[in-house]
Amino acid sequence: MKDFKILLPVDGSEGSRQAIEMAKEMAKKFDAHIILFNSADIRPQASAHYAYDNIIVDAMKKNSDLIICDAEKELKDFDVESVKVIGRAGDKIVDYCENNPVNLIIMATRGIGAVERFFVGSVTTYVLHHSPVPVLAIPVR
Repeated sequence: MKDFKILLPVDGSEGSRQAIEMAKEMAKKFDAHIILFNSADIRPQASAHYAYDNIIVDAMKKNSDLIICDAEKELKDFDVESVKVIGRAGDKIVDYCENNPVNLIIMATRGIGAVERFFVGSVTTYVLHHSPVPVLAIPVR
């Protein structure tokens, strides 16, 4: 196992793809191990439609699998492992870094979805403020 570890949160967005490209460059430069990370934020909705919760959870888990699979294909020539968790992305990224050896986080300044674009980089901002390790935030072009 390589000593330098890069945590690479991915969500399938264009910003995520740009972060993958930067991670490739950094992994080559530092002979680093890349940890692909995806967090599915599955919180039960307060409604009378609890029967749909399992359908939503299953769909989100499948989406997480697809996101990780696509990123693994892009990083096939690198030393990579994948981590999938359930919960709020910012919290889970910080928790992972507090409990595992990580030297650097590389992530996009914005993720997927209109809500994220409105709250520009809310996950990235949280991670920047709470991470115990350096964060390289890649501007989305």
